[in-house]
Amino acid sequence: MSQLLQYMDNIDSLRLRRAKELSDIKVRFASSSGRPNFNIESKATIVLAYAHWEGFYNECVECFIGYQKETRRKVRDVAWPLLIGLLTGEFQQLNDRNHSLDSETEFIERLEPLIEQDFNGFNVKVICSRSNLNFKKLQQNFRILGFDLSPLQPLRLRIDNELVAWRHGVAHGDEPDLLTVDLISHVEFTQELLLTMADIFQNHIVDE
Repeated sequence: MSQLLQYMDNIDSLRLRRAKELSDIKVRFASSSGRPNFNIESKATIVLAYAHWEGFYNECVECFIGYQKETRRKVRDVAWPLLIGLLTGEFQQLNDRNHSLDSETEFIERLEPLIEQDFNGFNVKVICSRSNLNFKKLQQNFRILGFDLSPLQPLRLRIDNELVAWRHGVAHGDEPDLLTVDLISHVEFTQELLLTMADIFQNHIVDE
């Protein structure tokens, strides 16, 4: 199997594993008599749905960067803004030395060899997410990746106002109003997002 197919299949396998767990939740609700216990089951579902959303995004990032490493492409040839992932240490040195003229000159001197590097020294954390994968964070990360955000644009409000906001409310001990929440719809929305995210990353792997 080619490297390309391996990474494409890996993204599919990761998505299907998460989608199955979400489907199991839907089956549980569908077979349950009456409404679920909103003090427990709804909160657990909301936190789990967000965890799958953020977790799968990070897995897609790892697959994408892993593919670039194996194919030995230069970072600048994939997307110029991805050079941020090679320059995080350099930026920190500039900051530590208060952007003095000497430090800025040294930064420029080190820049030329850095922009010729591949992904082996790439800091993947600059395009990962830690507990706040809202639409603004997606915009920032997709800009660095050189990805088109339009497939997710119609889902912006639900990402921010439901998937992210409800999870933050539960995680921080608030009591979001869940009495009218359709948990099955929420789970299905999360599954739709995972499929869209998989398509985005797979398309960009194929295009490279």
